Amino acid sequence: MKRGINTARTRHVRKICYLALALVMAGLGGEIAFALDPMGPPASALQQGEYKAMLDYSFSQMDFDLADGKWTELLDGVFYDSGQAVDLVIKDFETHRAYAGLGYGIFDNWEVFLRAGGAKATFGDSLWEDGEDFDSNIDFAAGAGIRATFFEAGDLLLGGLLQGSYSEFDGELDAPGWPSSDFVEVKIMEAQLALGATYRWTDWLSVYGGPFAHVVRGDFDDTFTFYNDEVGGLVQSHFYWYIDEGPNYGAYLGALMALGRSSAFNVELQFTSDANAIGMGLMWRI
Repeated sequence: MKRGINTARTRHVRKICYLALALVMAGLGGEIAFALDPMGPPASALQQGEYKAMLDYSFSQMDFDLADGKWTELLDGVFYDSGQAVDLVIKDFETHRAYAGLGYGIFDNWEVFLRAGGAKATFGDSLWEDGEDFDSNIDFAAGAGIRATFFEAGDLLLGGLLQGSYSEFDGELDAPGWPSSDFVEVKIMEAQLALGATYRWTDWLSVYGGPFAHVVRGDFDDTFTFYNDEVGGLVQSHFYWYIDEGPNYGAYLGALMALGRSSAFNVELQFTSDANAIGMGLMWRI
């Protein structure tokens, strides 16, 4: 009997792994929303004074607008000229972000969490459309949030999540015909607010989802330096734009699978009005 239960459980675990793989492939195949972080279940199971550790990973890809730009030029270190920069679109901005985090139960079924990690981004041939390529360094990313259960009835939990994060990306933007590389720096701040339900399907499997809102604010800097024969000096040009996306509204759906008494793995898809995202994470009580 026990062997039959374990065999059935193995089949279910296999199905969940296939589901996770399918969600990953579906997410990578579509347009993925810029900078969306994994959210996890919109409810908390931590009791007051309990801790949990978390590992999260996200991949994102999107086109986004650069607006309200300005440019300034220096000639041999002295102000030379300035003006308004035209609005542009960055295409296929891809980011990888990984976090390690810690959650704490401030009350029963209420938790706060912090996470920090690294981020990396790439994009190509969209800023100046000159065959350029950007590959950032591994830079800093951090976030924090609060998660709570508002109502519980049997296997159904209703709750909410509010989280925010900060990421920065910097590196060289280069093209084959350029005499020197540009230096690009991107800073992103974002917030996500979600409300939803978590349903315990079995003792080891829960499904969750609900509506959410997402806001992104940031700035984009591009600086390049070259010797200009026409003016007979070293010219440094600095371009600056704002990133202002959202609020975008959508929904998300995920699965949470228990790996043991105190650990679990989750995978989720997030859908907004014009894009989608994928996230996954590992968590355990400590």
